[in-house]
Amino acid sequence: MKNRQTHKAFTLVELLIVISIIAVLAGLVMPTLTGARSSGDKMKSMNAAKQIAQAWVGYSKGEKTRTLNAENIHDWAFRLASHVDLNTPALWILDFDPIVSDKIGSGAAMPANIGDKIGTTWKISEEFKAFPLSWEVANRVRPNASSNTPLIWTRGLKSNGTWSKEDGVFGDKGGHIAFVDMSVKWFDALQDEDNPKGALKVYNETRATFNIGQAIGGAQNILKSQLE
Repeated sequence: MKNRQTHKAFTLVELLIVISIIAVLAGLVMPTLTGARSSGDKMKSMNAAKQIAQAWVGYSKGEKTRTLNAENIHDWAFRLASHVDLNTPALWILDFDPIVSDKIGSGAAMPANIGDKIGTTWKISEEFKAFPLSWEVANRVRPNASSNTPLIWTRGLKSNGTWSKEDGVFGDKGGHIAFVDMSVKWFDALQDEDNPKGALKVYNETRATFNIGQAIGGAQNILKSQLE
């Protein structure tokens, strides 16, 4: 006579306990994963800002002192790319940037180049021009400007020293600023208890300010990404 094997099924209470344990574990793990992702995004942003600032220094302080001047931010990035070895769209188009992610999600492909060289002539990439950039730029900064003059910063910085929740690369959590001396710093905001007058300096002065326009010599010199 064969022995019958009996299988004990989970009771409803046991099933609920298992689900509760999984939920608790997920709650413990998710903040860690989110924090690691955020740290990685900040590192990528900082490295991109550093490379762009270094390229600007190489361009502006070469054999001839030159001021980089353009009509829009895409052209500014293109002019830099065409004069130095920095033809890398991923430095300007951060893949974790929500607006960039939406663009890619709509079917747009990440551009291969900022510009294309045909013979001895450079032409800006139409694919690059069609993308919103993750940075804003200080146009017409002179190579002899003070070392604490901002050069580029993550998109969405407002005149009151905070970042826009809707347009900011990191929302309203903060952003990076790269300076003329190629240093890159993260700021939660440009005005806080430690810096009530502002964390920046008025262009070529010692007075403190939280207004990015004052720090670069005028708001008219700010080149912003066209958000479409």
